[in-house]
Amino acid sequence: MALTAVDIYKRLPQTNCARCGSPSCFVFATKVALRQEVIEKCVVLSEAELKDLKVVIGEVRTVMTEAGANAYAQAAEEIKGRIRDIDFRRQANGLGAQYLKEDDKEYLSLILLNHKYKVSKDGDVIKDDGGSPTAWAKIFLIIYINMRGEGGIKNEWVSFGGLPKTFAKQKSFKDNSEDVLVKNFSGKKTQLKTACNSLGGMDVSSEFKSDMAYRFFVLPKIPFLLLFWDEIPEEGFPARVKILMDRSVLAFIDIESLVFLAERFARELVKQGFGDS
Repeated sequence: MALTAVDIYKRLPQTNCARCGSPSCFVFATKVALRQEVIEKCVVLSEAELKDLKVVIGEVRTVMTEAGANAYAQAAEEIKGRIRDIDFRRQANGLGAQYLKEDDKEYLSLILLNHKYKVSKDGDVIKDDGGSPTAWAKIFLIIYINMRGEGGIKNEWVSFGGLPKTFAKQKSFKDNSEDVLVKNFSGKKTQLKTACNSLGGMDVSSEFKSDMAYRFFVLPKIPFLLLFWDEIPEEGFPARVKILMDRSVLAFIDIESLVFLAERFARELVKQGFGDS
């Protein structure tokens, strides 16, 4: 099977260092998949990793979309066919989704970051409020459905580092999600509270010893717990953030996509708090 931009992204360091000239590892991966960039420009890859990727780059499927489409839209177009053979009716319960059949067309209805979507077997995504779904929303919905997750949530919170085989991604996770929230919300607890409420978070601060605690269902079977300790300048204590997830999370999303999901979660909170993109 040909590699897609998402497949290439999973093999990259995901540090978003921009030394390749692209603003993020995901954009770079898409350019490589579209043969607009060469993999050698990633200077962080080891010689062995680079050699392995160069072997398969020749099989990367070229996908062209309309002029001006961004990298996320191109990647979303690439992977939409992956769910065509899934039995939506059988899989709905395992994913925490609702099975729908409208005009002889099958859909799964599910929520991503407090927005409801319908996804068809052709990979088309419809936002229930009539708005246009973002490309990254399409990507997460298709990846989530394609995991064919089963089972329930364990109700055991764990840090990203507490999950198996995450050591190589821990810095990327912290830099691109937790540290982003520290940078934007340090000393701004009111804005963070507003952002959490806007994104459908449930205030569970009374259950934890942090200054703030909010629980989110980012996807139906992927809850996040956000813990926030605000800065205390007079005592020299900086703000701290921890994003925890349920121990069952890897049954519903792969590690690399989880890093990307946490990054988007952080960006959406910043957007809700300050109106930034």
